[in-house]
Formats: sequence, structure tokens, C-alpha cells
Amino acid sequence: MKNYELYLILNPILGNEGFKSETASIEKILEAKLKAKTITSEIEGLKKLSYPIKKQWTGCYVLVKFELEEGDQMNFAVLEKALNVNTSVVRYMFTNMDEYNVQKSKESLNESEIQTHQDLNKSNSQNKKCIVRHIGFRAIDYKDTKFLSQFMSPYAKIFARERTGVSAKYQRKVTKAIKKARHMALLPFTAKHMI
Repeated sequence: MKNYELYLILNPILGNEGFKSETASIEKILEAKLKAKTITSEIEGLKKLSYPIKKQWTGCYVLVKFELEEGDQMNFAVLEKALNVNTSVVRYMFTNMDEYNVQKSKESLNESEIQTHQDLNKSNSQNKKCIVRHIGFRAIDYKDTKFLSQFMSPYAKIFARERTGVSAKYQRKVTKAIKKARHMALLPFTAKHMI
């Protein structure tokens, strides 16, 4: 079995009952078309988007986790088509969670109060240390915007590793996570929408 995550932004005009019914209908499609198992949904509620999507500045974020057997991934096109024509779904993204879960299980987090690369490298500007290794992360979650925002300039540009001290391996993971977060309107693309 492979673990997947479907992250959705639903239209805010649906309301609480609409969010629940829309989530339930998506679960039914997952079960019927993809033969998904152990489906769990979490409605995170209304959040402000980092930039407007279809003239909307808010959206209801919903996280759906499910498992698929080998070969059932071929039916993703059916689900994508259903989500694309659904006017209630503002944006969505699928993520294969297998590699993430493997890396997460190997983590041993450091209980340090230092959580940003600025604090870690404050006194040592020459030999910078990697904040990701310092904390003990092995996997970077694109939904952790508080952590990811430290790697972006006030102009929404991703910092180079020479500035942050992050190793090449984790720079790639951080960059990938920021791009995913931008797609889901968790982080902005331009300075125009920076807070």
C-alpha cells in the first residue's frame, strides 16, 4: 500500500455544511474510483490565501489522507478530471507520502531554542551551519510556512544556500517545499503579496 495526501482549497462561499458535504463527496470518489483505503479527512477551516485565486482571498483548506494499492494510481486521471470540473474546488495537490514518512521516522529532533538560520549563524558569518540539520529535520513539510518563510527575502525570493548555510541536499528540499507551498497559496510568489 502506498500513502497519499490530497490537499484542497474549497470555495469559501460553501459554508461549514458545504465544506463537510464536499469533503464527503470527494471521499466517495476516492473510494469508488480509486479504491482507496483508510481515508481520513481534516477540515482545517477558512484561511487567508497568500495571493488571490479566482478573485478569492480566502479558502477552506482540507487535508485528505488515503492509501492505494499498487496499480490503482492509474485512476488518478479520473479523480483529477472530477476535481477540475468541480467549481467548489479552488485548487488541489496530490503528494506521495511514502518517502516523506520514511524520512520523518528517522528524525531525532533537537530541543534547541534556535529555530532560524539567522539565530544559528548570528555570531559566525564565515562558517555557516545548516539549520535543518541543527533542528534534526529529515523531511521538510510544505505546510510548515513558519519554518519555510525564513528562507525567503522580503521580495519573496528564495535565499541562496550561501546566505542561509543550508546544505545542498536540504536546500533542494526547502526549495521544493516552498514551491509546493506557493502553489497552494500558503506562501506568496511576489513581494506584492508579502505581509
